[in-house]
Amino acid sequence: MAFLTLLDDRAKPKGSRDPLGFEMVWTHFGRRVIGNLTTITSSLGNFATALLGFKWCNELNAHYPEHDRYLKIQEAFLRYEQLAGYLRFLGRDSEIMGITRVRKRLEDPNRAITFGLGAEQLILSDQASYGLWGLYSTALRDTGLVEGEERQLTAQGHAISEQIEKKLGQVNREALLEIFTSNARFGDDELEPYARAFVRAIDAKPVREALRDALLRGNPRHELQAELWDITQAVARSNIRNMSLERFINEVRKRTKVDRLADCLTDIERVERLLVATNNVFHYCRRKDGETVSTILQELKDRYRYDHLPRELDLSLVPRGEALTEILDALHQDDQPRVLECILQLNRAVMEQRGGAPWVEVEDGRTLRVKVPSETAELKNQAELENAWDYDYFIDSYMRVANDGLEAGWKL
Repeated sequence: MAFLTLLDDRAKPKGSRDPLGFEMVWTHFGRRVIGNLTTITSSLGNFATALLGFKWCNELNAHYPEHDRYLKIQEAFLRYEQLAGYLRFLGRDSEIMGITRVRKRLEDPNRAITFGLGAEQLILSDQASYGLWGLYSTALRDTGLVEGEERQLTAQGHAISEQIEKKLGQVNREALLEIFTSNARFGDDELEPYARAFVRAIDAKPVREALRDALLRGNPRHELQAELWDITQAVARSNIRNMSLERFINEVRKRTKVDRLADCLTDIERVERLLVATNNVFHYCRRKDGETVSTILQELKDRYRYDHLPRELDLSLVPRGEALTEILDALHQDDQPRVLECILQLNRAVMEQRGGAPWVEVEDGRTLRVKVPSETAELKNQAELENAWDYDYFIDSYMRVANDGLEAGWKL
């Protein structure tokens, strides 16, 4: 069975995703500000669950020789994650990765719960990749709470996990270790007595506060995120309730005295306008199989003003930055034939690098041929072009952790 390593917090984009290669663009700009979180690591409960599991599974398997230890730790963790999922569901915690299978099994009166690597035991189709082992470990590593492929806890990680164990209690700890390492069958009546204690332990106030502070401040080497965290606390104390990504950026930029943070946030806004405008044209073309290029150009002619786009944007450090710069220039000149040509060339280059075919291409110099159609894409109106966001630059996860951990009461 193949597993992702610590460095792989998500599967890389396949041919069916990210057709213009924009993930590397928005990631480049987002990582300037937020150095540890990913787009899906937004649950304090999941972070606490993962941290405790990494501690237990390393302790249980420390005696194995090095060439066996990684797989032993991983298998133990997957079994632990299964147990944690059942306990959290029984304890009315809904932030579970794999909740669909967990619920189905617990609601089946004829099914007993077992732990292992079988299809009837895994709580996700690829639990190692898309559960806590694969998706939360990178953020924990980049925060400085775990290290190495075996997800060993650092001193800071140990301090937090020991707070969880203290709240859980030694008796519950030993019982849970025995359950998920066992090959026995369990009914929900045998698991339920531990559910509330487990949920209370991972949700304990000292645990939440320590995780919140570590995750939002980020790695000590990341100075801008530390500044962002200081400003975020001030924003959370304000009376703002309806909090959008754009509003959060504006609030931070208004309060910070660090010019570099303000500049990075401005760059995020500026590059997003370009990506939204480019996506708008490309995805609309995905609905136009068999139509002539001249028809598409007529629909785009004089439809938009592009004066909201940045005049200059440093894209020298992102893949295919020259292509994006050319698209930006063509949009400013309202040169729709060149806009369309550049966008389709970009799609072709991205897909060729992945060994795939372009999603949209021009046949015989006049007709669109769409290989990956969209049934829903519509051209945006001017206001949407100027204000909509297609990407979150890791700020959405950051805001969700902050909202939860600081009890800010934001409506996101």
